[in-house]
Amino acid sequence: MPPVLIITQSKDLTVDYLVNQYKESVTWLRIDVDRFGRYCFEVRNNYIQISDSVSGWEIKNNEVQGLLYRKPAFPELSAYNPYYIPMMQKEILSLIDGVAESSGQNCLTRPSILRRAENKVVQMNFATSIGFKLPQSLITNVAESADKFIASNPSVVKPLSTGRIRTIEGWETIQTNMVVSSEPIDNLDVSPAYFQHYVDKVDGEYRVTIIGEFVFAVRIESSNMVDWRRKGARNNYQLVELPQQVLDQCFKLMKQLDLAYGAFDFIKVGQEYCFLEVNPNGQWLWLEQLLNIPISQKIVDYLIKGS
Repeated sequence: MPPVLIITQSKDLTVDYLVNQYKESVTWLRIDVDRFGRYCFEVRNNYIQISDSVSGWEIKNNEVQGLLYRKPAFPELSAYNPYYIPMMQKEILSLIDGVAESSGQNCLTRPSILRRAENKVVQMNFATSIGFKLPQSLITNVAESADKFIASNPSVVKPLSTGRIRTIEGWETIQTNMVVSSEPIDNLDVSPAYFQHYVDKVDGEYRVTIIGEFVFAVRIESSNMVDWRRKGARNNYQLVELPQQVLDQCFKLMKQLDLAYGAFDFIKVGQEYCFLEVNPNGQWLWLEQLLNIPISQKIVDYLIKGS
């Protein structure tokens, strides 16, 4: 069976599902970065050797058929001097990213490609250049510019990056929120933000998952008119077909960003599809389970066979 290396974390339920679903047809080798100490890495002049001291598997990077780079998390390092922890984390990530850049004939997706593709500045420029319709948008660290922008139209604010912060209770994700225009915007000069004019979602939102040439377009009707991802939102999902022009633009953007996988978000306004973003490492499992669509099979096919 072809070996596929997964780089992720121990709490990745999507990978648990993937490994269990295709255990008879794929040899899965999993690196949970939050359990970093159990793995042995040796980088030599002409190869990288990796082994798992618990399960016993061992492989060289040139033997890996496919590589799935998911969502690594750092191991618990609180026992060490806090002064050194940021450096330790950077060293771990540097090694892990080096492995991901150097392993697998087929990869979803190299860290260097992810970093570029996830950047909202890059996305906005490319999406505009290929003809996508976008909400009026502003990325800024200037409070006066933000104030003028949100005064002209009801607006939302969202993070430029993942929006994950660590609190006393654990990890929390900052999602899209309406801007309260009467409240001052604090600390924008050192913490830039992404503002967009609010677009009415009466015609629905769309999540479009693309793997290679395969498209799974889903219409979402949500009780939450700001962000359907919010806890407590009541969502209905329906598999649909998109106009060919929109699909062509999706494929153009993926080509420009060097992506084989992308999860696009749109709002439909009349007959137009308004581009919000593409997540090059977006979640897909809940759609497969709710709608019985073979996203995982297409991912496995790509990892084993390529495009």
